[in-house]
Amino acid sequence: MAFSIGYYISTFYKGKFEIFLSLLISFISYLIIAFILAYVPPHVFFTPFIVITLMLIASIYFAKKENFTIDKSVKTSLSDILFRSILTISIFLIVSSLPKYVSSNIAGIFSSFPTILLPLLLIIHFRHSKLQARTIIKNTPFGLSSVVIYSLVVYFTYEKIGILYGTLTALICSVLYVFIQGKILKFFKLI
Repeated sequence: MAFSIGYYISTFYKGKFEIFLSLLISFISYLIIAFILAYVPPHVFFTPFIVITLMLIASIYFAKKENFTIDKSVKTSLSDILFRSILTISIFLIVSSLPKYVSSNIAGIFSSFPTILLPLLLIIHFRHSKLQARTIIKNTPFGLSSVVIYSLVVYFTYEKIGILYGTLTALICSVLYVFIQGKILKFFKLI
């Protein structure tokens, strides 16, 4: 979430190095929150409640922001696909190797780094514009809370019903959560 908000804020900069600045600010935002959270002891109920509350606030805030559609259609070539694959794999390998160089309480925070979102934002920002990158970011918090629900259900079900049924239960619960969340927020005209 911190990464997304940092990237969103950085897209208001107009200049020669806007993509680099977006990358830098989003990564710094992520690291600041990661280092703070590394020293906050997690709680099985309190932590998910706080995280989901923050995501709901972000969802409501971003719902009022404008969506920017992609105006021009860009053909995707084989070299584009290769570049995107290399970019995504490189980001994943770099981020997944960082925990070796930090303390154990910080290492786990890198597991939640948006390794798929970052390449997507960079590609959209580079190929189209920062406006379309904003649109992706504004819609991200709404679905992120389902990851929290998924993780929480996995925590409670894996030991009791096993990996297969625990995974299925977590998936069903996270999808139901997003559906119910959307209905409630729309009912109260918050999104």
